[in-house]
Amino acid sequence: MRRLSSLLVIALILLPTPAHADGRAVQLGAGEAKAGDTMRVTGSGWPAGQLIQLVTCGEGGLSGSVACDNRAALATPVRPNGTFVVDLQIGDPPRACPCVVHAALVEGRSGQVVNEPLTITGHPVGPLPSSGAPPRVLEVQDARISRGSFASWFGWPDKLTMTYTVRNPTVSTLANATVRARMLQGGDDNVFLQENISDLGPGQSRTFLVTVAIPVAAFGRYGVSADVSGLAEARVHHDAYPWGLFAVNAIGLLLIAWGLLHRYRRRSEPALIDPSQPALPAVVRVGSLGAFLVFDDAPGSGRLRRLAAGQLSTDGLRTLLGTSPGRGGSVVDLDALDRVMRRRYKEER
Repeated sequence: MRRLSSLLVIALILLPTPAHADGRAVQLGAGEAKAGDTMRVTGSGWPAGQLIQLVTCGEGGLSGSVACDNRAALATPVRPNGTFVVDLQIGDPPRACPCVVHAALVEGRSGQVVNEPLTITGHPVGPLPSSGAPPRVLEVQDARISRGSFASWFGWPDKLTMTYTVRNPTVSTLANATVRARMLQGGDDNVFLQENISDLGPGQSRTFLVTVAIPVAAFGRYGVSADVSGLAEARVHHDAYPWGLFAVNAIGLLLIAWGLLHRYRRRSEPALIDPSQPALPAVVRVGSLGAFLVFDDAPGSGRLRRLAAGQLSTDGLRTLLGTSPGRGGSVVDLDALDRVMRRRYKEER
């Protein structure tokens, strides 16, 4: 009985398959072949200029790419008259027969698929998969993120673009799907994009452009994950380091260090002396007063003036001025003299 069932399945496969409702058809050079054999495959009624993918699949081609020998897949263009001719190497599907040669547009709409039955000699034969929910499989074709702007080098917030392309390799349409994107640093709850998409037909590809916001003064590696209803997850990373801000700070520190060093060198170098003018030190000791006369350009003159309160007694002033009106060589602290005169004038009034 089991042998009779197998013969019935094989007989049904060998029956000629009518063309697709819209005229697309695939003809095999033979109804039976071994894995590894080369067979002439012709087609008609296909859109001109499109690319057709041919692959050998098990389980009647109903289980998607998981039942196909993708290593032996082949793509060929459609001629202007809607036909194609190609020599296809018969693959060894990972699933049991009934087997088919699966033909589909690389970028086609839902239903643009033809499964032409083929008997593979020596290949196991099993039941067709149950007519449950179609398998949901997606492939990632491209996942990348754009580079940061020049302003981000100085800690400015940035907006990047993630390019995410997926393809439906199955023979069924992916419906009611949702594209989702999230930042990897924030866990599963850090989702910043979630929206429904239109149906994705067999062999069809779709590209999503996801805007990724990078915060101000970002530092470190930022990861972004994208998927379509949990399928075809892709991850990209962006390194955000404000190197320009670091460079500006480094230049500022170098300028400060250069200024301090320049000031130190100026203080350590002796001042230029005019030979025509008598030179006086910044601090002069007045022996008759038992004190020191400090000029404004002396190191620490401000602190010494605060400690002494800028006071000078009348006797000390007389000693500095001298008793002879013609000498004119005395050294006078004019600031102190001004304070003394103002105080004396105030006391007399």
